Amino acid sequence: MINLNSPSAANSPVFTEVKSFLSSCENLENGVIVGVSGGADSIALAHVLACQAEKNKISRLVIAHVNHSTRGAENFADELFVSNFAKELQQLTDSHLEFKSLKLNSETLALGSSWEKNARVARYKWFSELAIEKNMRWVFTAHTSNDQAETVLMRILRGSGVKGLAGMKPKRPLGKGVSLGRPLLFCLKSQILSYLGDRNISWREDPSNLQTRFFRNKIRLELLPLLKNEYQPAIEKILTGIAGHVGSYADLENRLARKIASKIEKPKVLDKVVLDRQALALLPPWKTTLLLRSLFARESWPMDAIHHRQWKKIASNLGVDGYEVHLAGGIRIQSNRFTVVLGPV
Repeated sequence: MINLNSPSAANSPVFTEVKSFLSSCENLENGVIVGVSGGADSIALAHVLACQAEKNKISRLVIAHVNHSTRGAENFADELFVSNFAKELQQLTDSHLEFKSLKLNSETLALGSSWEKNARVARYKWFSELAIEKNMRWVFTAHTSNDQAETVLMRILRGSGVKGLAGMKPKRPLGKGVSLGRPLLFCLKSQILSYLGDRNISWREDPSNLQTRFFRNKIRLELLPLLKNEYQPAIEKILTGIAGHVGSYADLENRLARKIASKIEKPKVLDKVVLDRQALALLPPWKTTLLLRSLFARESWPMDAIHHRQWKKIASNLGVDGYEVHLAGGIRIQSNRFTVVLGPV
């Protein structure tokens, strides 16, 4: 039986971190959606939040599980495990908790260049819709400090700019009136496992996390251990620290990019972004690159496959009449006599 009243709970860094995160959030009065895969991180987060619900710190808690339909019976076993976990928590929180699930189409997820991205977009879309349906303002996910380190290292290898090196933000907008929160972002995986072990709480392991065909998995399973064992034992802490320091510079970049766009951007034409080519030609390449990254992020266009050298090459050629380039995700940049047009083909 799961115990919400462990005497050592308040002494856990995981419990302390989540409690502190909640105190920094506004609009919690209607409750929280928490994404739970069944893995150690999300199970720990759901348990801590249930503790807070029991203490009336959270009015309602919705445990949301996504079945990606990629592993057949194993996916259904994950869903059943999370459902049973939610039922047990519900019995201990006086019906403040409910379970919701969504089954995705694995064939649809496989379309396009990135299964991981398609799955992530689908998850967040559903989380946001569920929050709006429940009149809740927050969706929580269980990303940890280790996930942050993997993200930063992955983006370094892809030639990311300052914004990318800032990693994942503890909080960000998710949808209309809905925010995404990451209460465990400053917790180590070892702390999560200790929290669960001390309370005899079980979780599910996803075998796909061991498949090195995924770039993030290769970093987690091969590169990070190499760096940790051969070069820097504290590599994860260092990478997480870099993300925190760079975050403030990323905010400065965002403000500068918006200032540049206000002087160069023309009214959109349908789904196309239109820029003044002559004004753009006067910018140094680094400012043009900054503007492009900002526009792509704003419009939710694919960026992962565009490396630093390609951004630099594009920025250097945008002022040339007749320049055209096709990018991942069907995005085209086309320079004409007076304008530069960006958007889906």
